[in-house]
Amino acid sequence: MLSIFLYSCGGSKSDETLPAYHNPTVQPLTDSIHEHPNDPDFYFYRAEALSKINNDSLALVDVYKAQSLDKSNPRYSFTIGYLQLQLGHTNEAIQALQQNLKASPGNVNTRILLAKTYVAAHKTEEAKQQVNQILAADPKHIGAMIMQASILTAEKDTAEAINALNHILEMDPRNYQASFNVAMLYSQTKNDKAVTQYQQTFRLDTADVTPIYNIGTFYELKHDTAKAVQFYTECILRDRDYTEAYLSLGKIYLQQKNTEKALRHFNLTILTDPANADAYYYKGQCFENLHLKDSAINAYNQALVFDGQLDVAREALKKLK
Repeated sequence: MLSIFLYSCGGSKSDETLPAYHNPTVQPLTDSIHEHPNDPDFYFYRAEALSKINNDSLALVDVYKAQSLDKSNPRYSFTIGYLQLQLGHTNEAIQALQQNLKASPGNVNTRILLAKTYVAAHKTEEAKQQVNQILAADPKHIGAMIMQASILTAEKDTAEAINALNHILEMDPRNYQASFNVAMLYSQTKNDKAVTQYQQTFRLDTADVTPIYNIGTFYELKHDTAKAVQFYTECILRDRDYTEAYLSLGKIYLQQKNTEKALRHFNLTILTDPANADAYYYKGQCFENLHLKDSAINAYNQALVFDGQLDVAREALKKLK
């Protein structure tokens, strides 16, 4: 974080040693910035590339730099708002999006993102104002209607949220977001319709196996472990790199005292996501079950390397020492 701060305040060459800047998809833009340090577009394009590899903090630094070089470009304030929201900084996101609306008051996408940010900040009345402005001009705007359902969800009016989403699906049966959201609401209320809805959602986009994984979490919520294992396994068969499925299976096997099988799945979790702190923590649990104290200590320490706030790993270490 210090290197990010230094870069945002005018730069330090040491920042360029950060691995993210030399990722194969980012390196050409880093080179372009070296050649054209006052061109805002290159900072903006690098921010997009950084965000795609889950480096939103560094992306935000680049967008602020682009904005400092070209204060009149509204896409910078929009992107700042988006990234701030991704990082959980709702006040900063609201400020940036309000700035964007001043520059382009007719931008519906900005209003929807601002409404989403207000919901994240627990300001549902402000969110409604943004959505209502869109619907006043276009009563059948799908994006605004989906956001309206999200507001109902935030207000704990689950039944009305489900009705609103189903109404959208009547208008647009292939709307992935509405289908996914209503499946989640069914799942949260332990309604068996969740399974059918997630399966329908998956058929809308078979490249994304998240709905299959979520069927597993639904059955786990209902304490049907066998079905949960079935769908987590199906998720992996369809996408060998789906980290959360390996982790969920490992946790189930650990609960079942099948330590060897659990350990294999936590290792597979790390293979797909080398910085997964939870997987290292659960590996530590496995090693404790196998009476391998030193291995457990190493695993817990590694978990804390990747997540210094993982208190369960810290407590586990104290007990072993």
